[in-house]
Amino acid sequence: MTKALTALVFLVVTIVAGVYWSAKMSDGDKGEGFYPWNVRQVDGTTEVFGLRLGQSTMEQGLNNFESSAEVSLFVPEHGDYVVEAFFDDVQLQGLGAVVVLVADLDQAAMQQMFARGERISTLGSGSRKVSLTEADLQLVRSARIASITYLPKIDLSAEQVLNRFGEPAQRIQENDSDAVHWLYPAKGLDVVISDDEKEVLQYLPPSRFAEFSLKLMQHGADVVD
Repeated sequence: MTKALTALVFLVVTIVAGVYWSAKMSDGDKGEGFYPWNVRQVDGTTEVFGLRLGQSTMEQGLNNFESSAEVSLFVPEHGDYVVEAFFDDVQLQGLGAVVVLVADLDQAAMQQMFARGERISTLGSGSRKVSLTEADLQLVRSARIASITYLPKIDLSAEQVLNRFGEPAQRIQENDSDAVHWLYPAKGLDVVISDDEKEVLQYLPPSRFAEFSLKLMQHGADVVD
């Protein structure tokens, strides 16, 4: 699970959950709340789990799920600073998942948070995890949500993804793993399908999809179709 989450930025199968994912969406499903496939475009951005990316605040996101979250700053060996709210066990409509909210903060602000950090630990990947001060946690809460990552605690098949979201606009294969990114720019959705790791759903504003696809290619991925 940790490996899959790191590769993006960023468990037990139950019969009931499998049925949820296998069945095609009916008109009656559209108003049933916080299902991960209930994603739509509203006011030019992506809305999912009752949150609008780039508009809803991290405070709203933290209050949105009936679970506690750990908020931390991450500094990778190579790459940008990231502030995440990590929910280890979220239950949405009977579906268990890990959920990660990424705060929309500029690099300069996060550098200052790093300098003020209360505790720094080094992870196995070489990146550093920083515990934020209470004042900085309040700043994070007022920030907008940049993206949402959803990691279901069940395995999803390609057929189940097709049933829920249809054919992707593009498939991009990672060169260093078996993971394939199914891109749905109009939905603001990237679904990562893998035989070796858990599947990952990442929700982004459509306006950021071109940049996201470019970064995938820069990190050694090939277009499948």
